[in-house]
Amino acid sequence: MAVNLSSMRRATLLVPALAAGLAAGLVAAAVQAGSVVTPAAAAPATASSAPSLRWRSCDHDFRCSTLRVPISYADPRRGTIGIAVVEAPATGKPEDDVVTNPGGPGVGGVSWLEQSISTFPASFRQHVSIISFDPRGTGGSAPVRCLSTAQLKSWLGYDPSPRSSAQIRADVAQSKAFVAACTAHTSKLLLANVGTAESAADMNQLRIALGQRRLDYLGFSYGTYLGELYAEHYASSVGRFVLDGVVDPALSTRELALQQALGFELELHAFFSWCNSNSSCERDLPRGASASWQRLVTALSKGATLRATLRASDGGSTTLDLGMAETGAAEALYSPLLWPALGYGIALALQGDGSELALLAYLYAEMSPGGSFPNVTDANMAINCVDGPSPHQVSAYESLASYLARKAPDFGPEEAWGGLPCAYWPVAPTGKQAPVHAPGTPPVLIVGSTGDPATPYGWAQAVAKQFPHGVLLTRSGNGHTGYAASACVRGYVDSFFTSGSLPRTGTVCASGS
Repeated sequence: MAVNLSSMRRATLLVPALAAGLAAGLVAAAVQAGSVVTPAAAAPATASSAPSLRWRSCDHDFRCSTLRVPISYADPRRGTIGIAVVEAPATGKPEDDVVTNPGGPGVGGVSWLEQSISTFPASFRQHVSIISFDPRGTGGSAPVRCLSTAQLKSWLGYDPSPRSSAQIRADVAQSKAFVAACTAHTSKLLLANVGTAESAADMNQLRIALGQRRLDYLGFSYGTYLGELYAEHYASSVGRFVLDGVVDPALSTRELALQQALGFELELHAFFSWCNSNSSCERDLPRGASASWQRLVTALSKGATLRATLRASDGGSTTLDLGMAETGAAEALYSPLLWPALGYGIALALQGDGSELALLAYLYAEMSPGGSFPNVTDANMAINCVDGPSPHQVSAYESLASYLARKAPDFGPEEAWGGLPCAYWPVAPTGKQAPVHAPGTPPVLIVGSTGDPATPYGWAQAVAKQFPHGVLLTRSGNGHTGYAASACVRGYVDSFFTSGSLPRTGTVCASGS
């Protein structure tokens, strides 16, 4: 259901992977970067300046609008950008609005809500209007532009585990090319103002435009970080907040990378165990899932590439290398529903056909019907690079990769090298790493899943303690986020929004519908 935020380079869902959309105009490339302000400094709206929404019908049963916001809250004279907003109106008598974000960073909420509305129970939708938006820099909200389709496909094959000097130089060159493409197609003013702090300020403007005294909010994955920053800067405007698949903002870059790499590593081994006990997957990989995966990785690590013959609507034919194979595997680990595809993809790859794993990698990059790609990868990098500090020396990435490889050999190096473009980013980071500090906020419902690879369960436990009244709801099971994976979780979340009731401390939900 959600998307990743992650520090992983190929993130669509966490802290780099799963769905999105696009459009809109960019600010003139000649404009130079201005200073960036945190949402706390955003000027309050007055009667004459209060933001507003003009709704129009779109995509059958939805309503769409555009919210005008300053491109720079520090200097509103620099102009405005449009934030694309969508609403699924309540099917009965409307009683409340709930704003939601699917994750990322880089994923837009407009097309996501239009595609995912059936996830929300009919009983919930009867009295609640569900609203989402494309955060600035994504989808239809002044999208960051960097890579062409061909460049993106090349980026998906970025060497996740360079060892030799030549391999490291190649990754450095590709990272610099990524940054050069961003600066060629996107203004520094926009790049300096696409951080989560600015999106939190935009979300407060959306609250005002909706006429809400307090914001009711449902955030998934990276969307939980957006909710955390909102709560910090607009505590008095926090209504009923649900954070599912929680990011711990207190973690250092090193610790976040380690814990997320370990999360994916544990989920990969959970897949191995499942495959070895599933008749179909065991038939695909008779030598064992772990041994088969390692055999494939070993061959690709030595420079082997495999043909991947795809239909034009699936992105066209390509070659599968180690980078793309690991990206495809990461995509499958977001949900056990994709585990059969991962087993089949490994089996095909061992026969010389990389098509299934390549298709999974393209899905990770949010491939649209027809084989095109939204700007998820571009926006993901742009937002991550301004949201927190990054090392500037290549040796620091090399050292981190070596450390993570010992802890999580399959995904550790990728976590380290994936953020290398941030070492060359044209604007300085503005975010900081610190625990949530939101005194005075009402109870916040925190949902954590015990087998979540992208946002490990420990993060939900930690953040529940960082809020003054955090209530932890646990889902037992694999996969990223809990709402779509558990009818029990949906019941508690929906009840909280409609009646304010919260689960008892220590409540655990099983997975399943």
